[in-house]
Amino acid sequence: MQNSIMNRSELVFQFDVERDAERVTVHLAGEIDMANVRRLREALIELDDESVHKILIDLADVTFMGSCGLAVLVATSRRCRAHGRELILRAPSRAVVFALASSGLLRTFRYDADSLDAGELWPTRLPEPVDPIRSIRPQSRRSARAVGFGRR
Repeated sequence: MQNSIMNRSELVFQFDVERDAERVTVHLAGEIDMANVRRLREALIELDDESVHKILIDLADVTFMGSCGLAVLVATSRRCRAHGRELILRAPSRAVVFALASSGLLRTFRYDADSLDAGELWPTRLPEPVDPIRSIRPQSRRSARAVGFGRR
């Protein structure tokens, strides 16, 4: 039974680490949630032993980013600064951008400018929530006349 859970977890979340002389690139794919965050945290902590000065985290294929995944990114960013390294997020998916924006962390990280879609607007803040009562309540005749509707 535990094998099936492990296999499902591996299908839901995958990561790959590529190393070259100047940087380490971590490609993430799938859902980064409480079930998978431990593997990610351990892999990113192992990078503390690397002698590179730049760590890129490719987030293009991430379909969900929970708060625990955000916490791992923040902790990795702090460790990188403490070791004199640069952490750069590459091609964050819509799910990642939404998670970063809704948590107030969007401006906390550096991004790879070449990987960003210049035509797509990034949220700098979340839109105001819609008032469900106001949106379903029909206008009364008085308010419709007041704004110029209903005149004959």
